[in-house]
Amino acid sequence: MSTRMRGWQASEGQVPLSAPRWLAQRAFRQGDIPAVRLFTRAFCARAGIRSARLADFVLAVSESAACATAVGPCTARVRLWMTGRRAFCEVRGDGMLRRAAHGTASPGVAGEEEALRRLVLRRVSDHVSVASGDDGVRVLLSMTVS
Repeated sequence: MSTRMRGWQASEGQVPLSAPRWLAQRAFRQGDIPAVRLFTRAFCARAGIRSARLADFVLAVSESAACATAVGPCTARVRLWMTGRRAFCEVRGDGMLRRAAHGTASPGVAGEEEALRRLVLRRVSDHVSVASGDDGVRVLLSMTVS
């Protein structure tokens, strides 16, 4: 499991609101989702995200990680960063979401869990997109945190 965090700063030590900062990324597997939540909390502390938005962001990242690894054993990567007052998360997994013949999530328990995860993501995030293709699953979300 690899973890990286780095801050982005302008030459005067000031961070422009439009510049990405506090980039953090980590590789993980399905069983590592609790560690992804801890990693996200550490990112939030460093980025100054507090109170309810901290809980929302941790929940959204956790659900994104679960969505990207729901297909079973796969390798995934979570990336977290801030731009201005918005927190971003991108999760990429090398598995594919299950699809029924008509293009929706597969029926049954797995399909219901995926639909519930997407509902949670939409409720707590300002923006969310979930895509699955030949290169795997990609979840991108953002929310205003202050």
